[in-house]
This record gives sequence, C-alpha cells and structure tokens, in this order.
Amino acid sequence: MGRLSLVRLATLASVAALAIGACGGGTGTATPSSVKPTVAPSVAPTERPPVVILPLYPTAHIVVQWFVGLGPGTNPDQMALEQQVVSDFNALQDKRTDGIEPTLLSFQVVQNNLATDILKTEIAANQPPDLIGPLRIEDMAGLSGTFLDMTPLIQATGYDMSQYPPAVLNTMRDPRTGALLGLPYAVYPSYIFYNKDLFDAAGLSYPPTKVGDKYTLDGKQVDWNWDTVRTLAMRLSFDETGRIADQPSFDPTSQVQFGFEFQDTEGRALGSAFGSGSFVAPDGRTAQSPDAWKAAWSWYYNGIWTDHFIATDAERNSDLLAWGNPIASGHVAMGYMSQRYTCCMLGDTSLANALGKHWDIAPMPANSAGVTTAPVDMDTFAIYKNSPAPDRAFEAMTYIMNRMDLLAAYGGTPATGDRLKFFHDNVDPQLARQFPGNKVNWQVAVDMEAYAEVPNHQAELSNNTKAVADYNRVFSTLAATKSLNMNAVFRRVTTALQADFNAAT
Repeated sequence: MGRLSLVRLATLASVAALAIGACGGGTGTATPSSVKPTVAPSVAPTERPPVVILPLYPTAHIVVQWFVGLGPGTNPDQMALEQQVVSDFNALQDKRTDGIEPTLLSFQVVQNNLATDILKTEIAANQPPDLIGPLRIEDMAGLSGTFLDMTPLIQATGYDMSQYPPAVLNTMRDPRTGALLGLPYAVYPSYIFYNKDLFDAAGLSYPPTKVGDKYTLDGKQVDWNWDTVRTLAMRLSFDETGRIADQPSFDPTSQVQFGFEFQDTEGRALGSAFGSGSFVAPDGRTAQSPDAWKAAWSWYYNGIWTDHFIATDAERNSDLLAWGNPIASGHVAMGYMSQRYTCCMLGDTSLANALGKHWDIAPMPANSAGVTTAPVDMDTFAIYKNSPAPDRAFEAMTYIMNRMDLLAAYGGTPATGDRLKFFHDNVDPQLARQFPGNKVNWQVAVDMEAYAEVPNHQAELSNNTKAVADYNRVFSTLAATKSLNMNAVFRRVTTALQADFNAAT
C-alpha cells in the first residue's frame, strides 16, 4: 500500500526554491527560515528558481507528497501556515496508537504560472505527487485524466458526504464518467466591492445590501442592475480638473479616478456576471456566444472606450492603478470582485494605506431581465490516479481541509457549515489588523453563493487548454484596442472555439 520515498524526495530537493504571491500581481520571496533548499547547478544565481520543497524528513514512514501551486498557497504567509499544518499533521501521526505505520506529509510549493507544466513534468518522469491542491475547477479541466475517483475511498472510510449540497458536489465530477475527482473545499463567491470614502466624496448613497433591494439615485428608487452601476460608475469617474465622465468637457486622457473595475477577471466570468451560459451549445459540439455574455462583453468594452469608467490595459498597468491591481490603488470606486481577492487584503499591509480605511461589499447587480447571477470559483483537493498510497493521501487531505485557519489564509469560505461564523471567527480578526474599525457585511458574500451560475464558468471545454487560450486571446483585445466591432469579436471567438472543438473529436 505505501512506500518509502527517499529517492523521490532527494530528486525534488535538487530543484531550486521560490514562491510568488498568488494575489494582486505581487511577487515575494517566500522561503521560511527553517527551509534550506538546494539550488540546482543549472539555475544561475540571478535567476528566480521555480520550486520550494518543504521540508525533508526521515523515511521511516509512508510518505505523502503534497503539491501546492495550482491555486492559492504560494505567498509567504500562506506558506508559513502550510508548513505549520504539515508539522502538526506529522506530530499527530507520530502519536498513533492503532499499530498502523505513520503517514509522513511533505509538501512542494511551485510558482503559479509554472505549476501546471511542472506537475506534468513530474508525472512524465514518474515522480508525481500524491495530493494536489488547492486547485481550481479550471485547473482540473486542464488536467483531464490525472486524478483519482475518490468514491472507493469515501465508501471505505465512511466519510460524511451528506454535508455537501448535491449541486456543489456535482461540480467536482468528471462530466463523462461521473467519477468524483475532488471534494468541495473553498468557495469564492463574487460581489461588488465599493470604497465608502469615494462614495462619500461624490455624495452618493452606498449600494444595497440584499438582492432585490432598490438603490436611491437622485431621490428616486431604482433597480440595482447593470444600468444603475453604469450611471454610478460614470459619476465616480473624473479627470484631473474634477470633471466627471458624463460631462461633455471630461478629458479621458487626464483621468485620475475610475468608477468601476472587473478585478482579475476573464471572459467567461465576466459573461456569467450578466447571466449563466456556456461557449458550448446544448448539443455539446457547437461553439456559441450566449446573448448574456455578448451583453456583458459589450458593456465592459463601452465602459472602457466610450463611457470611460473602466480603465484600459495601459491605464491599469500604471502607477495610478497600482500596476495591475486597480481596486487596491484607492483610485477605483467600485468593482466586481471574487472572494479570492481577500487573500491579498490579508497579506498586503500596503493596502491599508492605498485602498482607504472604509470599504464594504454589495450584491451583484441584476441583468436586463431582472436576474442576478454571481459567478463562483471553487477550490478542491485531488489525489493523483496512480498514487501508491491513496488512502494516506485521503487522510492527509481531510486533515488539511479541516484547518479553518489555513482556509481563511487562502481567502476562501468553507463549502459547508456556518459560513458567516467562519468570517467572524477567522477573517474579521485578520482584516482588523489591516483596516482597523472597518466592518464588512459578510452576509452579502454568504448570500451570493445562492446565485451561482449554472453551469460554472470554469467548466471543462473540449480541447480545454487550447480553447481557453483562444477565447482569452480574443477577450484580451477588449481593454487594449479601440474601435473594435463587437459583432466581429464574437465571430472570432466562436470560429476559434469551433475549430478547437472539432479538433478534439
């Protein structure tokens, strides 16, 4: 069942050490002081090597290797806590009294943008990890055929599956075989972030707190929808002379504040904010651009180039907007934000100065049909299909998943249990150190989970890696290129995706 992994650990230890922060585009050195990885001779001293191996242990145990890097887990604070989790798990194993050989958990942290390639390389070299996570649904989709069906392990251990809502659990299943490839771990709902200080300065009411509530605009009660957000965003955008974006004299070339931002989003998430959909038609073979997604991409494009309340790529990548981290800059009044961004707020002390002291979150706006949709990201843990010790990997996985302090550091919320209590117990104390006195209405985040899109925006596409790259290539032109014909943009997307789908059959 098990194995001793001296050879594998020694091989991995020759890889050089580095971790890059997963949030906000930041980079950071990340090797805890107790870790002493060996730099491979092939890596020049001035280069940034790609992997951390933490830590090396004796081999009188059944070893489980934990691979981190496909999702959160690579910023210094997270790594320090991961190391503590590993140490705590191993200490418990050393106290086993059931006569079973102890499990030894070791972990490997890999730079986010290299993680998929490194994992594939390790698998090809017959040096794969046992346990992989946290990883996103989109990462699972790009690694089809890699993971173990957990159903036999769940049956053998009597693991309580009744705690998971069926709809959430089904997102972890292989759409072709029904195999359960992971357990829901961290949920990252989306919502609208807003900077209270910037709303106060503009004399505008704060957004509502519940889906269906009205917004007070110019003394009137209006629906909280994307049209209202557009109106607000234009009033919250102004140039260096103070002229706002809905005035004819507004000068977009000297803009100093923006009313809205889609923080760290991509085409499918943006589309799903306006309504559920898929690039795949119901027949499972035909590429399409859903009407709601067309409306979303057009709203976004017009917000950049016509209404000037969303920044262009050039403006995003400037000192004004914190070099690709607009919401943290303090110069964006509100924006679409995933719960994933909380990890950045917890880990970056500079945000307390740049972002401002007073901020909160609001529900997602309704679309033109009055329907509210909140794209939801989810993380899971998976076990490599050919792991020699899958039962020990499952044991380690369930221990890690139950560490709420680690989940809070990742910025997610638990897939089960009292989510509001989780925020109050785990997230609020950390945010209080960054933003003293600021109160966040986390009930909004809890509520947004009920408005998740179906299907999930990260669901697998045929020829997934190529398809994702192709639609992202088209989507990236929206914030970089003026005077696009949006109908032509949608034709480019469906043409490219159809070729990808055809190549997969």
